[in-house]
Amino acid sequence: MTGIEYPDLTRRLTPEADQIFCEMALAHLEAGSGDRLFIRSDTLSGTGLHFRGPNVSKSWQSFDGGAIEDLIGYGLLHVGYSSRGTPNYRVSGEGLHFYRWLMEQKGSPISQVDDVVRGAVAGADFAKEHPGAAHHLSEAFVLLWSDNTSNQVVAEIGEHLRGAIMDIASDLSNGEGPAEKPIEQLGRQLHRMTEKLGDRERVVVERLIDLAAAALRLDQRLAHVRDEGDKDRPLRSWDEARRAAFTTAFICYELAEATKA
Repeated sequence: MTGIEYPDLTRRLTPEADQIFCEMALAHLEAGSGDRLFIRSDTLSGTGLHFRGPNVSKSWQSFDGGAIEDLIGYGLLHVGYSSRGTPNYRVSGEGLHFYRWLMEQKGSPISQVDDVVRGAVAGADFAKEHPGAAHHLSEAFVLLWSDNTSNQVVAEIGEHLRGAIMDIASDLSNGEGPAEKPIEQLGRQLHRMTEKLGDRERVVVERLIDLAAAALRLDQRLAHVRDEGDKDRPLRSWDEARRAAFTTAFICYELAEATKA
């Protein structure tokens, strides 16, 4: 560490450096124990990073390579080189200490979940694999934080959230089954999503599809908020739209991850 106090370091880190460091530290911790190595790859299309650990394997595409150099300079990462001169990185002990401190500063576990969900579905990897769902979720969150609470905006949020679930279901089912019945599509993919999971995890994914069905109904309610108002069922509060957005984003991300298990 360069002697910089943690609060000052958080101000110095760029958003790109903060994000990639937190994701690297989380991968390091998720891997448990043993050698945990991040291998850098530089190509014409950009800088990539590949993590190899005892229980976790992850990749990042097209991020700011300069952010890594900043993290090394601040002592948060150790750098080494392969016999071919390829850079590789390990999260340092100081880096883990800083990460734990940083998580404490970011607020309650609930607010951290909000941040993680929003960051995950906005990430390059998710957008590359599921561009349609990523677009709909991005548009929904832009509207959610726009301070415009008109019925028109609520309806647009609902349309985007509904579109995200439909797109993720279509992606995961390779277009099999009717697109207008996403829960049916997801149900057909249940075995593929859970074949490598234990019994208790399998139950969670099954319930996740049930939650997707409930979230879809909420998203549709937002999309038809004018009709709902005519039936004396107006939007309860803006928190209803927030809950729909975060729940839908969580579902899309976790269903996508289930297919990688």
